[in-house]
Amino acid sequence: MNLKDSSVLTLKPFASSGATLEPRDRERFFFFMSMMMKTGQPTAEALRAVAKAFRTEGKESVANAIVGLAQKVSQGKPLSAAMIGERGMFGETHRAAILAGEASNNMQKSFEVLRVLEDKAMQSQRAGMAELLTPFLMLLLSMVSVFNTGLNTLPVMAEVREAQGKPMGMIPQGIMDITAFGAQFWYVGVAVLGLMIFMLWSLNSNPAGRTVLHTFQLRIPIYGQYLIYYTYTQMLLYFPYLIASGVKPKQLIPIMEGLATNSVIKRRIEQFNHTITTGGTLAQAMTKSGFPELIVTPVAVAENYAPTSGTVNDVLIEGMQHAHTLLERMLNDTHSRFVAIFSAALWVMGGAVMMCDMLSIVLAQG
Repeated sequence: MNLKDSSVLTLKPFASSGATLEPRDRERFFFFMSMMMKTGQPTAEALRAVAKAFRTEGKESVANAIVGLAQKVSQGKPLSAAMIGERGMFGETHRAAILAGEASNNMQKSFEVLRVLEDKAMQSQRAGMAELLTPFLMLLLSMVSVFNTGLNTLPVMAEVREAQGKPMGMIPQGIMDITAFGAQFWYVGVAVLGLMIFMLWSLNSNPAGRTVLHTFQLRIPIYGQYLIYYTYTQMLLYFPYLIASGVKPKQLIPIMEGLATNSVIKRRIEQFNHTITTGGTLAQAMTKSGFPELIVTPVAVAENYAPTSGTVNDVLIEGMQHAHTLLERMLNDTHSRFVAIFSAALWVMGGAVMMCDMLSIVLAQG
Protein backbone atom coordinates (compact mmCIF):
# COMPACT_ATOMS: atom_id res chain seq x y z
CA MET A 1 0.00 0.00 0.00
CA ASN A 2 1.36 3.42 -0.97
CA LEU A 3 1.08 5.75 1.99
CA LYS A 4 1.22 8.85 -0.12
CA ASP A 5 -1.90 7.76 -1.95
CA SER A 6 -3.78 7.25 1.31
CA SER A 7 -2.32 10.11 3.31
CA VAL A 8 -4.71 11.98 5.53
CA LEU A 9 -3.27 15.14 4.05
CA THR A 10 -4.34 14.47 0.48
CA LEU A 11 -7.83 13.05 0.88
CA LYS A 12 -10.96 15.17 0.72
CA PRO A 13 -13.11 15.06 3.84
CA PHE A 14 -16.52 13.41 3.94
CA ALA A 15 -19.66 14.89 5.46
CA SER A 16 -19.63 14.78 9.25
CA SER A 17 -22.39 13.25 11.37
CA GLY A 18 -21.68 15.77 14.15
CA ALA A 19 -21.25 13.02 16.76
CA THR A 20 -18.71 13.35 19.57
CA LEU A 21 -16.91 10.78 21.71
CA GLU A 22 -15.97 11.13 25.35
CA PRO A 23 -12.37 10.00 26.06
CA ARG A 24 -13.55 6.94 28.01
CA ASP A 25 -15.90 5.94 25.16
CA ARG A 26 -13.12 6.47 22.62
CA GLU A 27 -10.85 4.19 24.68
CA ARG A 28 -13.58 1.53 24.69
CA PHE A 29 -14.06 1.92 20.93
CA PHE A 30 -10.37 1.22 20.34
CA PHE A 31 -10.49 -1.76 22.71
CA PHE A 32 -13.53 -3.24 20.95
CA MET A 33 -11.96 -2.75 17.52
CA SER A 34 -8.72 -4.37 18.68
CA MET A 35 -10.66 -7.40 19.91
CA MET A 36 -12.60 -7.60 16.63
CA MET A 37 -9.38 -7.43 14.61
CA LYS A 38 -7.88 -10.15 16.81
CA THR A 39 -10.76 -12.49 15.98
CA GLY A 40 -10.21 -11.91 12.27
CA GLN A 41 -13.30 -9.78 11.59
CA PRO A 42 -13.24 -7.53 8.47
CA THR A 43 -13.05 -3.85 9.30
CA ALA A 44 -16.60 -3.04 8.13
CA GLU A 45 -18.13 -5.93 10.08
CA ALA A 46 -16.11 -5.02 13.17
CA LEU A 47 -17.39 -1.43 12.99
CA ARG A 48 -21.00 -2.61 12.73
CA ALA A 49 -20.55 -4.89 15.76
CA VAL A 50 -19.05 -2.02 17.81
CA ALA A 51 -21.88 0.28 16.68
CA LYS A 52 -24.38 -2.28 17.97
CA ALA A 53 -22.64 -2.28 21.36
CA PHE A 54 -22.91 1.52 21.63
CA ARG A 55 -26.55 1.43 20.49
CA THR A 56 -27.47 -0.95 23.31
CA GLU A 57 -26.14 1.71 25.71
CA GLY A 58 -28.45 4.34 24.22
CA LYS A 59 -25.72 6.26 22.39
CA GLU A 60 -27.53 6.52 19.09
CA SER A 61 -25.50 9.37 17.57
CA VAL A 62 -22.21 7.54 18.16
CA ALA A 63 -23.63 4.26 16.87
CA ASN A 64 -24.97 5.93 13.72
CA ALA A 65 -21.61 7.61 13.08
CA ILE A 66 -19.78 4.27 13.40
CA VAL A 67 -22.29 2.65 11.02
CA GLY A 68 -21.51 5.50 8.60
CA LEU A 69 -17.82 4.61 8.84
CA ALA A 70 -18.68 0.96 8.14
CA GLN A 71 -20.62 1.96 5.02
CA LYS A 72 -17.71 4.01 3.66
CA VAL A 73 -15.29 1.15 4.32
CA SER A 74 -17.68 -1.27 2.57
CA GLN A 75 -17.59 1.06 -0.45
CA GLY A 76 -13.82 0.63 -0.67
CA LYS A 77 -12.62 3.65 1.33
CA PRO A 78 -9.74 3.14 3.79
CA LEU A 79 -10.82 3.60 7.40
CA SER A 80 -8.24 6.40 7.81
CA ALA A 81 -9.99 8.27 4.96
CA ALA A 82 -13.50 7.60 6.29
CA MET A 83 -12.52 8.98 9.73
CA ILE A 84 -11.64 12.42 8.32
CA GLY A 85 -15.27 13.49 8.34
CA GLU A 86 -15.76 12.58 12.01
CA ARG A 87 -13.60 15.29 13.57
CA GLY A 88 -15.77 15.32 16.68
CA MET A 89 -14.85 11.71 17.35
CA PHE A 90 -11.28 11.32 16.10
CA GLY A 91 -8.28 13.63 15.84
CA GLU A 92 -5.17 13.66 13.68
CA THR A 93 -3.38 11.30 16.06
CA HIS A 94 -6.09 8.67 15.73
CA ARG A 95 -6.20 8.89 11.93
CA ALA A 96 -2.41 8.73 11.70
CA ALA A 97 -2.39 5.55 13.79
CA ILE A 98 -5.03 3.92 11.59
CA LEU A 99 -3.04 4.98 8.54
CA ALA A 100 -0.01 3.27 10.08
CA GLY A 101 -2.00 0.08 10.64
CA GLU A 102 -3.21 0.10 7.04
CA ALA A 103 0.34 0.57 5.81
CA SER A 104 1.72 -2.31 7.88
CA ASN A 105 -1.38 -4.52 7.49
CA ASN A 106 -1.61 -4.68 11.28
CA MET A 107 -4.80 -2.90 12.29
CA GLN A 108 -5.01 -4.75 15.60
CA LYS A 109 -1.71 -3.23 16.74
CA SER A 110 -2.90 0.26 15.74
CA PHE A 111 -6.03 -0.04 17.86
CA GLU A 112 -4.00 -1.42 20.78
CA VAL A 113 -1.61 1.54 20.56
CA LEU A 114 -4.52 3.98 20.37
CA ARG A 115 -6.16 2.43 23.42
CA VAL A 116 -2.91 2.80 25.37
CA LEU A 117 -2.53 6.42 24.25
CA GLU A 118 -6.11 7.29 25.18
CA ASP A 119 -5.72 5.68 28.60
CA LYS A 120 -2.47 7.56 29.24
CA ALA A 121 -4.07 10.83 28.12
CA MET A 122 -6.96 10.36 30.57
CA GLN A 123 -4.61 9.49 33.43
CA SER A 124 -2.41 12.50 32.68
CA GLN A 125 -5.41 14.81 32.50
CA ARG A 126 -6.82 13.54 35.78
CA ALA A 127 -3.44 13.91 37.50
CA GLY A 128 -2.96 17.46 36.20
CA MET A 129 -6.51 18.55 37.05
CA ALA A 130 -6.30 17.11 40.55
CA GLU A 131 -3.17 19.16 41.32
CA LEU A 132 -4.34 22.39 39.64
CA LEU A 133 -8.03 22.49 40.52
CA THR A 134 -7.65 23.15 44.25
CA PRO A 135 -5.25 26.14 44.00
CA PHE A 136 -7.26 27.55 41.07
CA LEU A 137 -10.48 27.41 43.09
CA MET A 138 -8.66 29.01 46.01
CA LEU A 139 -7.53 31.88 43.77
CA LEU A 140 -11.02 32.27 42.32
CA LEU A 141 -12.75 32.30 45.71
CA SER A 142 -10.14 34.70 47.10
CA MET A 143 -10.85 37.15 44.28
CA VAL A 144 -14.60 36.88 44.94
CA SER A 145 -13.95 37.51 48.62
CA VAL A 146 -11.82 40.58 47.82
CA PHE A 147 -14.56 42.03 45.63
CA ASN A 148 -17.13 41.45 48.35
CA THR A 149 -14.86 43.10 50.91
CA GLY A 150 -14.03 46.04 48.65
CA LEU A 151 -17.63 46.72 47.60
CA ASN A 152 -19.54 45.97 50.84
CA THR A 153 -17.36 45.74 53.95
CA LEU A 154 -14.64 48.37 53.47
CA PRO A 155 -16.97 51.26 52.44
CA VAL A 156 -18.89 50.86 55.72
CA MET A 157 -15.65 50.80 57.69
CA ALA A 158 -14.41 53.83 55.71
CA GLU A 159 -17.49 55.81 56.80
CA VAL A 160 -16.80 54.93 60.43
CA ARG A 161 -13.16 56.03 60.14
CA GLU A 162 -14.19 59.22 58.37
CA ALA A 163 -16.61 60.01 61.21
CA GLN A 164 -13.73 59.48 63.62
CA GLY A 165 -11.52 61.75 61.55
CA LYS A 166 -9.15 58.95 60.59
CA PRO A 167 -8.01 58.35 56.98
CA MET A 168 -8.14 54.91 55.35
CA GLY A 169 -4.90 53.02 54.94
CA MET A 170 -3.24 52.61 51.56
CA ILE A 171 -4.09 48.89 51.16
CA PRO A 172 -7.82 49.09 52.04
CA GLN A 173 -8.22 52.26 50.00
CA GLY A 174 -6.48 50.63 47.05
CA ILE A 175 -8.75 47.58 47.25
CA MET A 176 -11.84 49.81 47.36
CA ASP A 177 -10.66 51.77 44.31
CA ILE A 178 -9.82 48.65 42.29
CA THR A 179 -13.07 46.82 43.11
CA ALA A 180 -15.15 49.96 42.50
CA PHE A 181 -13.50 50.42 39.11
CA GLY A 182 -14.08 46.75 38.27
CA ALA A 183 -17.76 46.97 39.25
CA GLN A 184 -18.33 50.23 37.37
CA PHE A 185 -16.38 49.42 34.21
CA TRP A 186 -16.90 45.63 34.04
CA TYR A 187 -17.57 45.92 30.34
CA VAL A 188 -13.96 47.01 29.80
CA GLY A 189 -12.76 43.63 31.07
CA VAL A 190 -15.31 41.84 28.90
CA ALA A 191 -14.17 43.87 25.87
CA VAL A 192 -10.49 43.06 26.52
CA LEU A 193 -11.31 39.36 26.90
CA GLY A 194 -13.36 39.40 23.69
CA LEU A 195 -10.54 41.19 21.85
CA MET A 196 -8.02 38.59 23.00
CA ILE A 197 -10.28 35.74 21.84
CA PHE A 198 -10.77 37.46 18.48
CA MET A 199 -7.02 37.96 18.05
CA LEU A 200 -6.32 34.29 18.84
CA TRP A 201 -9.04 33.21 16.41
CA SER A 202 -7.64 35.51 13.71
CA LEU A 203 -4.12 34.15 14.18
CA ASN A 204 -5.33 30.55 14.09
CA SER A 205 -7.49 31.05 11.00
CA ASN A 206 -4.65 31.79 8.56
CA PRO A 207 -1.33 29.99 7.92
CA ALA A 208 0.94 32.95 8.72
CA GLY A 209 -0.87 33.76 11.96
CA ARG A 210 -0.97 30.09 12.93
CA THR A 211 2.80 29.93 12.53
CA VAL A 212 3.20 32.94 14.84
CA LEU A 213 0.84 31.41 17.39
CA HIS A 214 2.51 28.00 17.29
CA THR A 215 5.97 29.57 17.53
CA PHE A 216 4.82 31.41 20.66
CA GLN A 217 3.50 28.11 22.10
CA LEU A 218 6.89 26.44 21.69
CA ARG A 219 8.63 29.38 23.38
CA ILE A 220 6.54 29.10 26.55
CA PRO A 221 8.90 27.76 29.24
CA ILE A 222 8.38 24.05 30.01
CA TYR A 223 5.07 23.93 28.11
CA GLY A 224 6.77 24.34 24.74
CA GLN A 225 9.20 21.55 25.61
CA TYR A 226 6.25 19.40 26.68
CA LEU A 227 4.55 19.89 23.29
CA ILE A 228 7.68 18.77 21.45
CA TYR A 229 8.22 15.72 23.65
CA TYR A 230 4.53 14.78 23.42
CA THR A 231 4.55 14.82 19.61
CA TYR A 232 7.80 12.89 19.26
CA THR A 233 6.78 10.34 21.91
CA GLN A 234 3.68 9.45 19.88
CA MET A 235 5.81 9.09 16.75
CA LEU A 236 8.28 6.75 18.43
CA LEU A 237 5.39 4.68 19.77
CA TYR A 238 4.45 3.78 16.18
CA PHE A 239 7.87 3.56 14.52
CA PRO A 240 9.10 0.20 15.95
CA TYR A 241 6.09 -1.89 15.01
CA LEU A 242 5.81 -0.19 11.61
CA ILE A 243 9.42 -0.96 10.75
CA ALA A 244 8.96 -4.50 12.07
CA SER A 245 6.06 -4.84 9.63
CA GLY A 246 8.25 -3.83 6.71
CA VAL A 247 7.35 -0.14 6.40
CA LYS A 248 10.23 1.92 4.99
CA PRO A 249 11.43 5.10 6.75
CA LYS A 250 10.21 7.17 3.78
CA GLN A 251 6.69 5.86 4.38
CA LEU A 252 6.73 7.22 7.95
CA ILE A 253 6.51 10.83 6.71
CA PRO A 254 2.70 11.08 6.27
CA ILE A 255 2.23 9.52 9.71
CA MET A 256 4.58 12.06 11.29
CA GLU A 257 2.75 14.89 9.53
CA GLY A 258 -0.57 13.57 10.79
CA LEU A 259 0.70 13.39 14.38
CA ALA A 260 2.20 16.90 14.35
CA THR A 261 -0.54 19.44 15.14
CA ASN A 262 1.93 22.31 15.58
CA SER A 263 2.85 23.97 12.26
CA VAL A 264 6.40 24.69 13.45
CA ILE A 265 6.95 21.02 14.26
CA LYS A 266 5.47 20.15 10.85
CA ARG A 267 8.19 22.27 9.22
CA ARG A 268 10.81 20.34 11.18
CA ILE A 269 9.34 17.14 9.79
CA GLU A 270 9.96 18.53 6.30
CA GLN A 271 13.65 18.31 7.22
CA PHE A 272 13.04 14.62 8.04
CA ASN A 273 11.48 14.21 4.59
CA HIS A 274 14.35 15.94 2.82
CA THR A 275 17.02 13.93 4.66
CA ILE A 276 15.35 10.58 3.98
CA THR A 277 14.60 11.29 0.31
CA THR A 278 18.20 12.41 -0.31
CA GLY A 279 19.63 9.15 1.05
CA GLY A 280 20.22 10.06 4.69
CA THR A 281 19.84 7.62 7.56
CA LEU A 282 16.91 7.50 9.96
CA ALA A 283 19.08 8.86 12.79
CA GLN A 284 20.21 11.80 10.63
CA ALA A 285 16.59 12.54 9.68
CA MET A 286 15.52 12.46 13.34
CA THR A 287 18.33 14.88 14.25
CA LYS A 288 17.31 17.28 11.47
CA SER A 289 13.67 17.23 12.56
CA GLY A 290 14.54 18.11 16.17
CA PHE A 291 14.55 14.86 18.13
CA PRO A 292 16.67 15.17 21.31
CA GLU A 293 20.21 13.79 20.87
CA LEU A 294 19.68 11.39 23.79
CA ILE A 295 16.86 9.80 21.77
CA VAL A 296 18.72 9.72 18.46
CA THR A 297 21.78 7.91 19.85
CA PRO A 298 20.17 4.44 20.32
CA VAL A 299 18.77 4.63 16.78
CA ALA A 300 22.12 5.73 15.31
CA VAL A 301 23.93 2.86 17.04
CA ALA A 302 21.32 0.29 15.99
CA GLU A 303 21.39 1.33 12.31
CA ASN A 304 24.99 0.13 12.02
CA TYR A 305 23.98 -3.47 12.61
CA ALA A 306 22.70 -5.81 9.91
CA PRO A 307 19.48 -7.78 10.48
CA THR A 308 20.03 -10.95 12.49
CA SER A 309 17.20 -12.71 10.65
CA GLY A 310 15.27 -11.88 7.49
CA THR A 311 15.21 -8.30 6.24
CA VAL A 312 14.06 -6.58 9.43
CA ASN A 313 16.71 -4.94 11.61
CA ASP A 314 15.59 -6.19 15.02
CA VAL A 315 18.43 -4.28 16.69
CA LEU A 316 17.04 -1.05 15.20
CA ILE A 317 13.58 -1.91 16.50
CA GLU A 318 15.00 -2.54 19.96
CA GLY A 319 16.89 0.75 19.80
CA MET A 320 13.76 2.67 18.84
CA GLN A 321 11.78 1.03 21.63
CA HIS A 322 14.49 2.09 24.08
CA ALA A 323 14.43 5.61 22.61
CA HIS A 324 10.66 5.73 23.12
CA THR A 325 11.08 4.68 26.76
CA LEU A 326 13.63 7.45 27.33
CA LEU A 327 11.49 10.09 25.63
CA GLU A 328 8.36 9.03 27.52
CA ARG A 329 10.31 9.40 30.77
CA MET A 330 11.41 12.89 29.72
CA LEU A 331 7.81 13.72 28.78
CA ASN A 332 6.50 12.62 32.18
CA ASP A 333 9.20 14.61 33.97
CA THR A 334 8.37 17.72 31.94
CA HIS A 335 4.65 17.30 32.61
CA SER A 336 5.26 16.89 36.35
CA ARG A 337 7.50 19.95 36.41
CA PHE A 338 4.93 22.05 34.53
CA VAL A 339 2.10 21.00 36.85
CA ALA A 340 4.25 21.60 39.95
CA ILE A 341 5.35 25.09 38.88
CA PHE A 342 1.91 26.17 37.70
CA SER A 343 0.28 24.76 40.84
CA ALA A 344 2.79 26.60 43.05
CA ALA A 345 2.12 29.85 41.15
CA LEU A 346 -1.63 29.46 41.69
CA TRP A 347 -1.11 28.76 45.39
CA VAL A 348 1.07 31.86 45.76
CA MET A 349 -1.38 34.10 43.87
CA GLY A 350 -4.37 32.76 45.81
CA GLY A 351 -2.55 33.19 49.11
CA ALA A 352 -1.47 36.72 48.21
CA VAL A 353 -5.03 37.76 47.31
CA MET A 354 -6.38 36.22 50.52
CA MET A 355 -3.67 37.95 52.54
CA CYS A 356 -4.55 41.32 50.99
CA ASP A 357 -8.20 40.69 51.80
CA MET A 358 -7.57 39.95 55.48
CA LEU A 359 -4.93 42.67 55.82
CA SER A 360 -7.27 45.32 54.41
CA ILE A 361 -9.92 44.49 57.04
CA VAL A 362 -7.36 44.52 59.85
CA LEU A 363 -5.91 47.87 58.75
CA ALA A 364 -9.37 49.39 58.28
CA GLN A 365 -10.32 48.34 61.81
CA GLY A 366 -7.08 49.69 63.23
